[in-house]
Amino acid sequence: MASRLGRTVIGSAVAALAVTLAPSTAQAAAPALELPFICGTSWVGNSAGSSAHRNNEIDWNMSGTSGDEDLGEPVLAAAAGTVRWEGGESSAYGNYVEIDHGGGYSTLYAHLDRKSVHLNDTVRQGEVIGTVGNTDGNTSGLSAHLHFEFRNRGSGQSYPYYIRPASFHGDPFDYAAGTETYVSQNCGTANKAAKSINGDIYDDAIGVDSSGTAWIYHGRAGGGFSAAVRLGPGWGGFPVIAINDSNADGWADLFAVSNGTLHYWHNRGDGTFAASKEVGPGWGAFEHVSFVDINGDNKTDILARDGGKMYVYTGQGGGVFAARSLLGEGWSSLVRHTAGDADADGDGDIWATNSAGELYFWRKDSSGYATAAQVGSGWNGFRQLVSMDVNGDAKSDLVAVRTSDNTLWQWLGGGAGTFGKAVQIGSGWAGFDLAVN
Repeated sequence: MASRLGRTVIGSAVAALAVTLAPSTAQAAAPALELPFICGTSWVGNSAGSSAHRNNEIDWNMSGTSGDEDLGEPVLAAAAGTVRWEGGESSAYGNYVEIDHGGGYSTLYAHLDRKSVHLNDTVRQGEVIGTVGNTDGNTSGLSAHLHFEFRNRGSGQSYPYYIRPASFHGDPFDYAAGTETYVSQNCGTANKAAKSINGDIYDDAIGVDSSGTAWIYHGRAGGGFSAAVRLGPGWGGFPVIAINDSNADGWADLFAVSNGTLHYWHNRGDGTFAASKEVGPGWGAFEHVSFVDINGDNKTDILARDGGKMYVYTGQGGGVFAARSLLGEGWSSLVRHTAGDADADGDGDIWATNSAGELYFWRKDSSGYATAAQVGSGWNGFRQLVSMDVNGDAKSDLVAVRTSDNTLWQWLGGGAGTFGKAVQIGSGWAGFDLAVN
């Protein structure tokens, strides 16, 4: 098994020559495609395993899964462009999106479970455009996968387009072998981890011990954290500490409140931080705050609850925030909240618990927040509830400390505000506080 340019080649060791067409002087250059999945994840492409295929079509499933396990995984734009064609569940492709990249080139993403973009929307390379599904107007019982085509439109064909051989991150797909595994290099701004101190795709946590020393816990593939790395002393005077990316550079910065004043530490881009600067006073009046990208620009916003009112401070970058605006009322019965991207569509969703320990979820879309849905119970037995993407799949997970025995637990996000089975990932958290998000 050979490896090159972040991918593993499966099958014949004989190199297959990519089929290319010599462009005419009027033909525009083809777009440089990236794999249509979250940066750093591994996917197996199959161009020969379906009788429905014509030349150069590819079906994708995540490495090591049975297929149906991929249902709901984020699908990203392989290149920037505009949505020119789309279809619903009853179409021959099920839910599909086709993005026009200019010069007659387009990419098709088919059998989606859900679409995040629609006709005439402009998308960036790496932007979430939907989720892996099994929708098909002609077939029931289809296994979940992404059907992908790289198209070029012209005249005189039996179809209204050619399906071209595809390359990802400059590597031609091995159509001769029929299958190939790639590790996604689609690492644009649309899918940067918001809380990654070391700049990878896994969000990190900070815990402060009883002496005021802060420790960094780096997220890792599959969930859980690596061994603690000492950040430094002097954090005992900050009752609120948060991790989030203020600048959309993919490196999480730090925020903390002391004596009602909010402070900001810029991540230099190497996991170390510049000297703190004051953001502003007045933050001691809020019962609870969380730090999250609400509007999908990859810059930290702040959600702050004052009695029954929830306010949002929109981030401008560099630790600067716009004047607050009212997000909504009726929050007085909810004792704490946390926020993150539940469904990998790029904006911040909200969870909150009431005094009975019931967990509620508000999903955000282009029209605002949906009506609250109860997604759990029993949360009054846990403290320091934090949402973060521990395992790097772009969907928020939950991490919390159990009050009774100070053990640390995680719940991996299911993509719709719900969570998987609780898994213990640590112990000995007596006297520790987790940073909020």
